[in-house]
Amino acid sequence: MLVRKLDGGLSTALEANGNKLTGSLWTGELLRTAPREIEKAHRDFVNAGAQVIITSAYQLSFSGCDIRGWSKSDVISALALSTELARSASSDHDVHVAASVGPYGASLSDGSEYRGRYGVSRSVLREFHKQRLDILIETEPDILALETMPDIEEVEVLLDLLDETGSDIPFWVAYSCKEGNQTNAGQPFREAAQIVAERKYALAVGINCTAPEFIAPLLNSAEIDFPFVVYPNAGRKWDASKKEWIGKPNGRFAPDLLAEWIELGATIIGGCCGVSPRDIEAMELEGN
Repeated sequence: MLVRKLDGGLSTALEANGNKLTGSLWTGELLRTAPREIEKAHRDFVNAGAQVIITSAYQLSFSGCDIRGWSKSDVISALALSTELARSASSDHDVHVAASVGPYGASLSDGSEYRGRYGVSRSVLREFHKQRLDILIETEPDILALETMPDIEEVEVLLDLLDETGSDIPFWVAYSCKEGNQTNAGQPFREAAQIVAERKYALAVGINCTAPEFIAPLLNSAEIDFPFVVYPNAGRKWDASKKEWIGKPNGRFAPDLLAEWIELGATIIGGCCGVSPRDIEAMELEGN
């Protein structure tokens, strides 16, 4: 089975290169102030052997950027640039670019993407995602990465929007999850995975920004014959008030963990927050 190596935490690579990420737009702010730093961070992962890289669009939204004084045209330009920078960083390699589609909770900048159940209607979620999704599709990425999704309801809204666009771009959905084989909103991961696996252009379903020790039980619980995408964080806790990760990082996943994830059906494996290019380079994947 072919297993592709995904990149790691974009913010981790940016910070290692001396960038300070303290604002509500996180890595997205650099799309206006230092775009070449984003390109360099992408290239660090490509040089580390990543075969799929995720763009810097995660934190961008019209509502979230408006609070920071961005115009609508600023947001549109930044979304387009996010895909352009990833393509530029990987132009000399056989690397797929996955456009990041972050959750509604990320725009709130309060850690809601690790809780879900935002207390808003489906129509609010639809309005939040629709225009941004349309723009990202127009940038023609190889993959759409619907990631750090804490709640089935939000994913259902996104899947319906994808159907309406008529897009045939392959996509994955990666949920943010917790102990007990649940999404962070408290729904069974089995149900969360199933609604994705039923969709025509779904490439994979899985888990990201979740502690590594939870991954195997979550995959086991899914009970589906479908490819998984897995990119855990380094095992730390997010402090939303301080906007920093708490605890000692361990971005290098043990070989036995990687082997178990592959045995359970993971075909795309990388890392999230706290996982550096050096960690990705050290990752040995059977079948890669």
